[in-house]
Amino acid sequence: MKEQPPSAGSKKDNKNFFRQTWVEVDKSDFHFNLKKIKEYLKKDTKILAVIKSNGYGHGGVELAKEAVKAGVYGIAVSSIEEGIQFRKAGIKTNLLVFGVPYPIDNLSVSVYWDLIPTLTNLHDIQYLASLAKKLGKTLEFHLKIDTGMGRIGVSPQDSYNILQKIAEMPEVKMAGIYTHFAVADSDLSYTQNQLEIFHDITRYAKKLGLRFIAHVANTAALISNKKTHFDMVRPGIGLYGLTPFDHAHKMLKLKPVLSWKTRIINLKRVSAGFCVSYGRTFVTNKASVIATLPVGYADGYSRVLSNKGDVLVRGKRCPIAGRITMDSMMVDVTGIKGVSLGDEVVLIGMQGKEKIKAEELAKLQNTINYEVTCSISMRVPRIVV
Repeated sequence: MKEQPPSAGSKKDNKNFFRQTWVEVDKSDFHFNLKKIKEYLKKDTKILAVIKSNGYGHGGVELAKEAVKAGVYGIAVSSIEEGIQFRKAGIKTNLLVFGVPYPIDNLSVSVYWDLIPTLTNLHDIQYLASLAKKLGKTLEFHLKIDTGMGRIGVSPQDSYNILQKIAEMPEVKMAGIYTHFAVADSDLSYTQNQLEIFHDITRYAKKLGLRFIAHVANTAALISNKKTHFDMVRPGIGLYGLTPFDHAHKMLKLKPVLSWKTRIINLKRVSAGFCVSYGRTFVTNKASVIATLPVGYADGYSRVLSNKGDVLVRGKRCPIAGRITMDSMMVDVTGIKGVSLGDEVVLIGMQGKEKIKAEELAKLQNTINYEVTCSISMRVPRIVV
């Protein structure tokens, strides 16, 4: 009989992995953010929690379960695959798929898993109606209108004819109608124009006798303009305590849900003139202490942060030394009193009185906080705390 291998991680921290790099997701902060958003809305305004793309990198399934506990109307996912993953995990709430069902045969898979599809043309709506006839039941969908995003959706001019056709189809139910703002965080005039186009279309749909949930507001819109709330809002980035624009945190105080951590796996004392990492882009100018961390660009810690970013060690900022490699990176821990092998290192989050936000890393990379968290690779374990 073979001896059982030892469990991953140490008995002290009880983490089920060998490579000491992980993400912690604080479910109490997630619930805090949901509560703050609810308080900002009218009592009858529904919430569609956007937990697509693995919960913006935070871990989709576990946070979807927390959203269900909080009593949200439903959850938005980006694909049929994500919807199936959530169903297999036992999530029974409304699941709206944002992505279009291409090829159209995929609609039958969506129906099988009780997912609500987003449809954007008459052909697809008619296909859903034919499936409904075969199954002998009414099938629901949401109609997406392109009011100025230019991604997917029915054009405003075509929407009126399509709505007339929908009103004549008893086999299907347009359970929702929505659009998406392109610049809700920066251009109020353009956003207002999108809003007016959508208003006109929903008024016409109601005249036809259609009954549906209208929704347009992402986090940026729901914070900046209460007129965008309609019947339901779609918070995404705000659920995770991240902000869609600079002053958003002043308007709706949210808590970051994610912390990204690792540990020192190697320490070396080196002399002045010592070169660190590929390309010799970092050379010590004095006797130094260099720590190696088991995290690199394959984990989603961008190579752009080479020689730019900081990490937290024993509550102090320490600069990245040299180029970030695929599986590891080095930091200069010179002067950190008592620094030791195995010390916890914070890449995103708080340690002592110091804090590194996703927004800080985004600025260094000339990108947005969404990309920072979404880029954390699937090989990094997510731990709900």
